[in-house]
Formats: sequence, C-alpha cells, structure tokens
Amino acid sequence: MPNSPEFVHLEVPARLADLAFRVAVPSDWNSHEIPPENIDFSEPTAFAALAIVAAPWAAVVLTVAARPAFEDGTLQDWSLFLLSSQGIRPTAFGPAAIGNVQGLVGVGSQDQEGSSFEVRFAFFEDGGRFVYLGLFAPEAISAPLETNWKIALQSFILERPQGQNVPVGSGMGVMPEPEPEAEPTTPAPVAPAEFTAMDLGFFAKSDDLATLDPEHPFNVRLRDQGIGFVPNLLASDLQTKTATLGAGAIQAVIQVALGWHVNDDGKRTLLLDPAGKVQISLHLLAKEGRSVDQIRDDIQAEAEQSHPNPEFVRFEAAGMSALGVRNILVNDEPIDQVHLLTPWANDSAVVRARVTADPASTGYALDYAALILQSIEYGQ
Repeated sequence: MPNSPEFVHLEVPARLADLAFRVAVPSDWNSHEIPPENIDFSEPTAFAALAIVAAPWAAVVLTVAARPAFEDGTLQDWSLFLLSSQGIRPTAFGPAAIGNVQGLVGVGSQDQEGSSFEVRFAFFEDGGRFVYLGLFAPEAISAPLETNWKIALQSFILERPQGQNVPVGSGMGVMPEPEPEAEPTTPAPVAPAEFTAMDLGFFAKSDDLATLDPEHPFNVRLRDQGIGFVPNLLASDLQTKTATLGAGAIQAVIQVALGWHVNDDGKRTLLLDPAGKVQISLHLLAKEGRSVDQIRDDIQAEAEQSHPNPEFVRFEAAGMSALGVRNILVNDEPIDQVHLLTPWANDSAVVRARVTADPASTGYALDYAALILQSIEYGQ
C-alpha cells in the first residue's frame, strides 16, 4: 500500500453496446476477469459488469457497469431509483464531469448487518447506454480513498461517445440528514471476562454466524464482483465464539473468531474486521530454495521499493518467523504491516499471514493472526 501509489490506465475493451473505455487505477490494485454472462435487462436493477478492480489490502472495490437506458425519466430519476434499490442513501449528489462525458456524481452511505460502508458513485447516459461507476469501501477506511476516486473520474475516457439523449435532472446538492434514531438499548457485544488474548473468543465481534453466511449482503457483494466466496463452514461453537472453516487458499482447516468477514478466492483467505481497522490475509509463498530469512529479505526489499522510509523489525514467536513494517502511509494515513511465516503441509512453501492495521490495532491484530495460524490443521 504505497504512500502515493502510481496509477496505470486500465484499457477496457467493449463488452457491451460498444462501451470501450479507459480509466486510471492504482498500479497495485487487481483487475478481476469477468466471465461472460447472460443478463435479463428486463429486470430494472440488472447491470452488466464491465470492470472490477479491487485493492489488495482491504474490501475496497472500483466497479464500472452498464445497462440499456430506461424509456422515460431523467438521469437523476434513474440514479435515485438504483441507489434506493441497493439501500444506499446519498449524502451529496449533483451534476459533474466524468472524464469526457457529463453525468451525476455523489457519495452515499450503506448499512449492512451493523457494518457501515461508504459508496462513491457516478452515473451517465450516452447513446441509450446507462453507465455506473462506483467505489465501495468500509466507512472507517474510506476517507483516504477520495484521491483515488477523483483520479478515476478525471481520467475516465469513453472511447466512442455517442451523445447524451436524456436530461440530467434538477440536481440534488447535499441531501438533508435524516432525523436521528433512538440509541440502541443493546450494547455492542464484548468478549466475556473469562476470555483472554490467548482465546479466539476474545477477538469475536459478534455472538452468531451472520458474517459467515454466504447470503450476508457484504458477502453477496464480494461474490457478485468476482472477488471470492465465504469458505465452507465445517463446525461452530457459539459458547467459545469460534468457527472452523476450510481455507482453500492454503489447503487447510482454520479456526476463526465469530463476527469477522472471511473470503477465499483460491489464492488468499482474507479476514476482515467489520469496522475496517484490521485485515489478515493468508496465502502460500513458494520457498523456491529460499530459507525463511531469505523470504523475509525479499518481503523487506519489496516494502523498500513501495514505501519511502519504512522501518523494519524481525522476531520469532511461537514457532513463527515475523517481519514487521512500520512508518508506512496509505494516502497520508499511517498503517503497520506484520508478515508472519509458518511452515506449510510440506517443505515446498510457507504460509504467510499478512496483517495490516492502524498502529493502535496492530498488537490486537497480531495476537489474533497468531492464534489463527496456530489453529491450522492439514488433511490428507
């Protein structure tokens, strides 16, 4: 996560209705392949994904999608309808340039099972084609992404514009805040006194399995965007607030605390704090003849290339080797990274847990990641 990430122009060929375009995205973000699909556009909320680009360090996704324009109404009418259908409440909304076209741009909030997310969005109509751009992120880490969003909007170039056919609408400006709701009477769940930092239950964010439900709105969004799936739930224990999952990316069984989102795309198993402060990524690193110290050397060299003045510390704990990286920034926000390495099922690879957190949460996140690694079991 570089301090001032370089941007690259993503060239997207026409997948639908001659909609070829290019847009600038951070060079370390991952563009996901979009398989062919048959979409029923008679469903008014149906869109075809044209591009999906995800940050490698959190549940942050830039999406471009399109559908045929509606028969009547204004661009504003269409946009508000679609935002409402997704439970997104716009807090700022108005006409703006989107690269070489004109449309509506804004920001909104969305609540999913007690977690808050911020959605930056843009809509435009061109030649009967209705196009959406969106940047989705947990609210807690969304503010520093404003620069990425502005660069995406400014750089967006529709290769073969056909001209706008419908009026934009009156424009909205800043939306009024809703009446405040009564404070909830049930306090947020906390770890019982009998749990300590040596117990997975200490790190639980809830008392139930909601975040591990494949149909949880957050998990559905990631799945629909081709980012991955919720791993198979093999067992659970509500008393200890733990769940046992099949982690396909590392070909193992792991235990996790309840209340965390878990996603696996076959390359990494990702655990996300609903508050957006901690991310733990588990994946395999091929040894390729390297020792653990040489692997740490390579990770350190990569960090030195990505960040201006990183600070490093190496240590060993509980049978694991670690490399800590401090004094790095994400859009001027400080973060810490710790890379934990532990043996895999055979000597061809090691399991790396890349722990990313704000400095105040690093110790907590590191303790949790260590317990997950210690819980690993390999089958046949």
